[in-house]
Amino acid sequence: MATADALVKLANSTMVVSMLQTCALTILVWDWIITIGLEVKYVWPSKWTLGKVLFFMTRYLPVIDAVVCLSLSQVALGNSSVYCPTHFHAETWFLTTGMHVAEFILVLRTWAICDRNRAILVGLLLFQAAIFVYNGAALEVFFRSIVWAGPEFTGIPGCFMKSASGKIFFSVTFINIAILESFIFITTMIACIRKDRRKSHLVEIIWRDGLIFFLLIGVVSVFNVVIMFTVPPTYWFVLTPFQLVMHSVATSRILLHMREEAGTDRCIWHTENGNPVKTIITSNEAFSPIQFCERDGGALTSWIGGGEEREEQILLGSRDIP
Repeated sequence: MATADALVKLANSTMVVSMLQTCALTILVWDWIITIGLEVKYVWPSKWTLGKVLFFMTRYLPVIDAVVCLSLSQVALGNSSVYCPTHFHAETWFLTTGMHVAEFILVLRTWAICDRNRAILVGLLLFQAAIFVYNGAALEVFFRSIVWAGPEFTGIPGCFMKSASGKIFFSVTFINIAILESFIFITTMIACIRKDRRKSHLVEIIWRDGLIFFLLIGVVSVFNVVIMFTVPPTYWFVLTPFQLVMHSVATSRILLHMREEAGTDRCIWHTENGNPVKTIITSNEAFSPIQFCERDGGALTSWIGGGEEREEQILLGSRDIP
C-alpha cells in the first residue's frame, strides 16, 4: 500500500493538474465568447473549403482535447492498466494533431504573403511533414516507456505516471514545434518587412498577430520542456493543454482578423486629369479577394506584394488560403 505521504502528494498533484486544465479550457471558452461574433459574420456564411475546415479544426479540436484531459484526471483510476494508456495516447495525439493543423494554416498564410511562391510553400510543407513524422515516432517511443501507477493507488481519481525513460523524446516534440514556428515567423516577417514600405494595414495586422503567436508558443514550449526535467512525473503535463489552447486561440484570431480586414471599406488613389482622386470601395462581401491600395505619387497602386504597379491579391476565404 502507498504511504500517507505519497497519497497526499498524489492528491495535491491531481488538484493542481485539474485546476490548470480547467484554466486552459476557461481561456478557450472565454476567447470563443468574445470572438464568436466575428466567426458568425465572416466564417459561417462562407462556402465549405479547405480553409473553412482547417479553421473549425483549429477552433474546436482543443475542446475535445480538454474533455479527454479532464477525464484522465477526474474519472480514471490509478490502477487502470487499459484506460490510462489508451486515453493518454488519444489525448496526446489530439494535442499533436491540433498543433500541426494550426501550423499548417500559418504555412498557407506565409505562402500567400510571399506572393504564393511555390518554393517557399514546398519547403515549409516538407519541413513540417518531417517534424510531424519525427514527433509521431518520438511520441510512440515515449508511450512505450511509461510506467503507470499500480493497484496501490486504487480508488484515487486520475492517471499517475511513476516514470518514463523516454521523456526526452516527448520534450523534443515541443522544441520541434518551436523551431517550426520560428521558421514560419522569420519567413513571414521578412515578407512583411519587404512589403511594409507601402504601409498596408493588412501587413501591420499580419506582423502584430504573427509576433504575438510566436511569443506565446515560444514561452509555452519552453515551460513545457523545463517542467519535464524539473518536477515529478505527476506534474509533467500541467501545461500541455495550454500548448494546444494557445495554438487554437492565436491561429483563430489571426484568421478572423485577416477576414475582418477583408470586409472593411478600402481606399484607392488614382489620377484623373493629372489630379489625385481617392475612391472608397465598400466591401459587400466578407470573402471577396483582398486588394489594398494606397497613394504612390498620385499613381494607382493596387498591391499586396512587391512594389510594382500591378494587382496582387491575398485570397482569403478562397482555395488559396484559409
